[in-house]
Amino acid sequence: MIYGPCSCQATCADPNGKSGCNSDCLGSEGCTCPAGFVIQGSDCISASECGCFVAEANLVIPSGETSVNEDCTQKCSCNNNRLICEDYICSTNAVCDVRNEIRKCYCNDGYAGDGEDCRSFSPRDCQDVYEAGRGDCVYAIMPTGWPESPFNVHCKMHSDGGWTVFQRRTDDDISFYQNWTAYKDGFGNSRNLWLGNEKLYYLTNQADYKLRLDITTSDGASIYSEFTEFQIESEDTNYKMNKLGSRTSPSGSAGYYLPRNRGKQFSTYDRDNDACDHYNCAEMHRSGWWHINRSYYCVSCYSSSSYCDRFQYNGNCHSVCTGENFNGDYNGGNGQNIYSDYYNKYCNVKSVEMKIRPSS
Repeated sequence: MIYGPCSCQATCADPNGKSGCNSDCLGSEGCTCPAGFVIQGSDCISASECGCFVAEANLVIPSGETSVNEDCTQKCSCNNNRLICEDYICSTNAVCDVRNEIRKCYCNDGYAGDGEDCRSFSPRDCQDVYEAGRGDCVYAIMPTGWPESPFNVHCKMHSDGGWTVFQRRTDDDISFYQNWTAYKDGFGNSRNLWLGNEKLYYLTNQADYKLRLDITTSDGASIYSEFTEFQIESEDTNYKMNKLGSRTSPSGSAGYYLPRNRGKQFSTYDRDNDACDHYNCAEMHRSGWWHINRSYYCVSCYSSSSYCDRFQYNGNCHSVCTGENFNGDYNGGNGQNIYSDYYNKYCNVKSVEMKIRPSS
């Protein structure tokens, strides 16, 4: 500041200093800001830090930013402290709204664009939804080649893209001890769901996909892992898990044994595809899954049932079909509950979510 004869004090909201003329002076002399600076509180700042003042809205727009008025009819931008305003018109397929503290024109559901130009939007998966600037929600998608009407999916948006949820367990509201048709078509609600093997087949065959597992354990720990590839084949091969890439484990060992299920066909209690002659794995584990069919697991007889991946059969024999049973009974008994077993660490899983997104 400089000290001298009193003069009008310029502010960001009043860059010409007209409304505050002499009001900040002490008598006939006082502290004022030099040329190129304005008063802000008790300090002088460079006028270039002010941005632009919109008198109609009594609003200061920082330099480089844009603001839309209350009825979305005008858009003002501030560039190098120069205010530029222009007409702003929402598309007929858009609405003027405030979302995430930003007022602008937003395209209606089923349309995509900048709000001024909204066109019919038919995403193939949640990655398309993510790229359209949408957040977590339920969206209708249409995978390449899907022969029926669009279907709804739950989308989870992370910093790396949009993930399409195909499995979720959070409580015991929905039984996952379902038949072949139910697993083919899908079942459940927002808290507990299986998207459906037929939909999953079309999704994972329209592009290269990766898989992510998110698990919350009974003690409240949150862990996740990702697999670089994931794909299942058609019903002609009983939805065989055709691809499962290498596992990365940024947080814990979720899905540690899942690679054993690679190349296995899907089984349910009424469609036994596990090639195990001694029992139906889907029936014993009470879950539709890509159960293991290697003879070592099918004939083993353990006397101990202390591990949660084992079920009892034939007297005191205990055996196992898979090391990951995310579709088993919620908080069920040994060998039947939902678990991700790695040295008996995650036997009582509180919640699990499986989702996919394009790998590139």
